[in-house]
Amino acid sequence: WEFLNGRRPWQSEADPMTKAISSGEPLWGWYDVEVEEEGGPSGRPYLEKLFDTSVTFTYGEVEAGVDHVLDAVRTRGPFDVLVAFSQGCIVSHLVAALLRRRGEAVPWRLSVQVCGMRVRDARFRAWFETPLAVPCVQLYGLQDAMYAYGRQSQPQMYEDPVILE
Repeated sequence: WEFLNGRRPWQSEADPMTKAISSGEPLWGWYDVEVEEEGGPSGRPYLEKLFDTSVTFTYGEVEAGVDHVLDAVRTRGPFDVLVAFSQGCIVSHLVAALLRRRGEAVPWRLSVQVCGMRVRDARFRAWFETPLAVPCVQLYGLQDAMYAYGRQSQPQMYEDPVILE
């Protein structure tokens, strides 16, 4: 069992549950998100922007997260299962897609994605024109604020994901 943290300190205020689970430990993220709206910032809630395809999302430093996961898989593996949560799901999608683009096999047998969502950064859009052929289980919490967005957006990224709610 290997646990990887994201590569950058968490920048925004964490919700009370996340703070409780962390038991005072620092929080880490995998990348920064820059959001650009036509006509400038609208003040709309973040979730509303996720559903709006005219809004541009750019992931800062995401390549460092992808490299970190690839390095861990190669140097600490082999692994049967890659488990990812939230932003980690985006990174796991990018790792699998990058390996496919390179003509390399994904070196794990199953992806388990908890509270994930699709990749919104347009730089990577072409990587997902064809769904990933990685066996995948996706878990969605019905009480999760990101439930509707994740449930609508992530399953189409894989050929035949198993969905658990």
